[in-house]
Amino acid sequence: MGDRIASFKEKVEKNPNQVFFRYSLAQAYFEEGAFEQASAEFRKCLEARPDWMMASLFVGKAEMETGNSQLAREFLEKTVALAEEQAHEDPMMEAKQLLDSLGSG
Repeated sequence: MGDRIASFKEKVEKNPNQVFFRYSLAQAYFEEGAFEQASAEFRKCLEARPDWMMASLFVGKAEMETGNSQLAREFLEKTVALAEEQAHEDPMMEAKQLLDSLGSG
C-alpha cells in the first residue's frame, strides 16, 4: 500500500464524514491501480454528494478498468448529465469519449 493511501486511510478513519479526505483516498487508490477500492470510495463520496461530477466520472473510469462496462456506462451517463447541468465542458467531453469507447453494448 502506498504512503498516500495509508495517509488518507488514516484521515478517513479519524474523520469518516469528511468527503474530501475520502475523495483523496479514492484518487490514491485509482492512481495505484486499485480500481475496485477506488470505485467503492468514490461511490461513498457520491452518497454524501450525489451531484459530485468528478466522483461520478472516476467511478465510470474505475469500472471500465475492472471490466464492468454496464456500471461504467451508468456512471459516465450520469457524469454527462451532471456536467451539462453544471456547465463543465471538459469532463463532459471526456465522459462522452469514454462512452464512445464502450460502444453500444
